[in-house]
Amino acid sequence: MATHEQVKEQLQQVGEILQLAEEQLNSAKQVQGGDDIKYDEAQLQLEQINNHIERLLMSATPEQRDQLFRARQQVNQMQNKMILGI
Repeated sequence: MATHEQVKEQLQQVGEILQLAEEQLNSAKQVQGGDDIKYDEAQLQLEQINNHIERLLMSATPEQRDQLFRARQQVNQMQNKMILGI
């Protein structure tokens, strides 16, 4: 079973990665463009955190699952934004 602390840490990490990804997306939208390496790293981190969420979902309580599902949805939305460049 996923512990409360594991879920809390995972959700905090999701927030940090989403913020980083948003910064990279905004940087890439600027006229001079962003740093391709950092942009790719942000996309990789989003994919990794999505995989961590999937593993954690297997042992989460129903309440934790709800929180993790919402976090996974935010990660997926950011991945889509970065792919589409919007």
